[in-house]
Amino acid sequence: MKYLISLIAFLPSIALGQTKDDSIVGRPYDSFESIAFCSYNNFHPSQYLTDNNWDILCAFAEPGSKAKLDSLGIPATKSQLRLLEVGDLLSVNNGEYKTTMKIFRKSETDEIRRQSKEFAEKIFPEIETDITQLISDFDDGGYSKQTYSLIFSYLLDNYIWDDRRLPSPMSCEDHGTWSGAYWAMYDKRDHETVGTNSFGPVCQNWTDSLGYWMRSKDLVAFAKEVNKTKGGRIENQDVINAVVPWGLTDENGNILVPVLHANNNDNIDILCQRITNKLSSSIKDYCAAWSSSHGISSPQLGQIIFYHEVMWDLLDILETKNMITMPAILKGEETGKEHFGDICFIVIDDNQTE
Repeated sequence: MKYLISLIAFLPSIALGQTKDDSIVGRPYDSFESIAFCSYNNFHPSQYLTDNNWDILCAFAEPGSKAKLDSLGIPATKSQLRLLEVGDLLSVNNGEYKTTMKIFRKSETDEIRRQSKEFAEKIFPEIETDITQLISDFDDGGYSKQTYSLIFSYLLDNYIWDDRRLPSPMSCEDHGTWSGAYWAMYDKRDHETVGTNSFGPVCQNWTDSLGYWMRSKDLVAFAKEVNKTKGGRIENQDVINAVVPWGLTDENGNILVPVLHANNNDNIDILCQRITNKLSSSIKDYCAAWSSSHGISSPQLGQIIFYHEVMWDLLDILETKNMITMPAILKGEETGKEHFGDICFIVIDDNQTE
């Protein structure tokens, strides 16, 4: 599963040698935008941020010994430090600790978002015609209710993460209980936080304001049936009963949400290829030097971080031009859970074999 998560905590003081405006120590956690682009089995990286562990990570964004915590008035036990090491969010070498999760200060975040906005504005005219045609093809396919989610979650936040274009979480560094990337930026964007959760072939667009959350275990059960039928009618009556109220199938098991076939070279797939090829190639070129300029450990990680900012800038452009409109359910409006299907879709990769 993949999550984009905003996290909250409180920090007690300001780091020595930094201005209040640019220090990350002392910032309330709810003012950060924390992003987890990852896959995991048991422990999501955010689950290591118990107690005041966020305080510790912020303190060690610049290396120091445990005495640094004492000077900042941040209490910490050996077990807390060890837990952060186990979660691969903190490293220690000869008694010196260093946060391995990238945390960007205000000045860095402002600069990155200025750069990503400029990048998005420059590249958008090069992909606008294809996106316009893609929206038209989605409408022709009967997917008008899901257009917003298909453009954001499928095109921009799914299709491009295939390792050939940009890295998937599974291909990223392993961190023990999770794989992928996890970072935080100060502060939050004005735009609603938007992301995608994947349950096998079943994908769900979400926002922080989404009021209707289907149980993960029901989505996983639905995904297993979808895998069996390759997007055709499902027959498991217990699963049908669970998903019908959420607008995913009718009472006979016929799937009501878009079923997309990646790598089958139909019109939609060809357009997605062209758009994401252009985006990923440009991102890779840009990040060759960009990553090291921001102290990011690898160009691969830089591509992930920078594209996430570009992705949301592209979303802003698309909404400003009225090419797509966020559905009411994502805004937290009382639409009824049957509209959950408006933000879901299924992806069958025709290149994958049993």
